[in-house]
Amino acid sequence: MSQPFKLYRLQQIDSKINSIRSRFTEIDISLNDNSSLRVAQNQAETTSQSLQEAQKGLQIAERNVQDLQIKIQQSEATLYSGKVKNPKELQDIQSEAAALKKYLNILEERQLDAMILFEEAELEHNKSETNLKSIRTNNAVKNSKLIEEQSTLLRDLDHLESERHVAVGSIPSDDLKIYDLLRKQKNGVAVAKVMDKNCLACGSTLTPSLLQTAHSPSQLTRCATCGRILYVG
Repeated sequence: MSQPFKLYRLQQIDSKINSIRSRFTEIDISLNDNSSLRVAQNQAETTSQSLQEAQKGLQIAERNVQDLQIKIQQSEATLYSGKVKNPKELQDIQSEAAALKKYLNILEERQLDAMILFEEAELEHNKSETNLKSIRTNNAVKNSKLIEEQSTLLRDLDHLESERHVAVGSIPSDDLKIYDLLRKQKNGVAVAKVMDKNCLACGSTLTPSLLQTAHSPSQLTRCATCGRILYVG
């Protein structure tokens, strides 16, 4: 097994490890992201408060109508009881009853408006509660899948770490230092595969002499353009 191939294989392992660790970060962010749930909760709280206010408004309107109806009934009872004989007093009671009935129409309109507001607030609150329940359910399902994925990735990572330990053990320390340095400098790609006489990392065409050297199983050959270790697969 050639030294370039060992490094190329190590790079494949490291790339998979990096990908898993990157995915771990994404999963952690997603698991801790409760923004949609907070928005839904705030909306549910807002609509709940609006519903309570609308309910209080309706109760006040209903109470006002009931109180006025009682007052009208009392006025009419007095009017038709026969106890009042004075024409002036009777006329005053009739005028008062007429005024009360007129005002009752206004209060009943207000009660109707309050009822409409209550029904609208109730509808909005029910919608927000349904939305909140849906988001909670979706988050629970999503988080469950993410946690399951975490467990799978953790097993894969353990396997790759063991595989890397074995791979590193067969690579000379000097070669490994070059590899680690190039990975830092070249965005994680230290070894470039050669295909059709080209470096697949940077696309440059290799000279015949460099291509011949790259076939050596014991020494490392670097791309003249990008500086990466060449592996002729």
